[in-house]
Amino acid sequence: MNSVRTPRQHRSIQTKKRIINSAFHLFAQKGIHGTNSKEIAEKARVSIGSFYSYFKNKKSLLLEMLEDYLDRHFLAIWKSVEKITVNEMGRDDIKLIIEGVFEAYGISPEFHRQTHALRYSDPDINRIYERERSREVTQIRYLLESNKNRMRVSDQEAAAIIIHNAVENVAHTAKFLGPKIDEKRLIEKLTDMINSFLLKG
Repeated sequence: MNSVRTPRQHRSIQTKKRIINSAFHLFAQKGIHGTNSKEIAEKARVSIGSFYSYFKNKKSLLLEMLEDYLDRHFLAIWKSVEKITVNEMGRDDIKLIIEGVFEAYGISPEFHRQTHALRYSDPDINRIYERERSREVTQIRYLLESNKNRMRVSDQEAAAIIIHNAVENVAHTAKFLGPKIDEKRLIEKLTDMINSFLLKG
């Protein structure tokens, strides 16, 4: 079998995108385990040989999709940082970031739900999610350390982990599990909780 190639020409790039988009559709419709490489190739209107010229197998496709998804997830959360004065973070800034988390969970909820469930049984998927968790915590810790003179907490590392877990859990529950409740209410109360936990005065 030929080695996997990196597309460089427009047509090849578009073919690879079509394969990825077809996989997203089928994974949402039939589940990751319920979909095979042949079905993805058929949906993308490419030969199975063409599929294998871009991806070693369905697993390598899934991992690449997950990497890309989590990059988009991260950017959705942290795009608002450029709008805030980092060393003067206040309640409105905390709320803006939390709104970014809820927005990020809406990018591809079915894909997120399925891959998140697999992280407990698949070490490769778990490794990617753990790397993302570390990146998120590092970003939160940077904000806390930039505001340390205004903080109630002295252990920024522990505080960053607590905040990450709290926000992720609330957003995950709201998007995937329920009970159904107006997200604006959740965001307001989560903002109040974190603001009170972190900031003096």
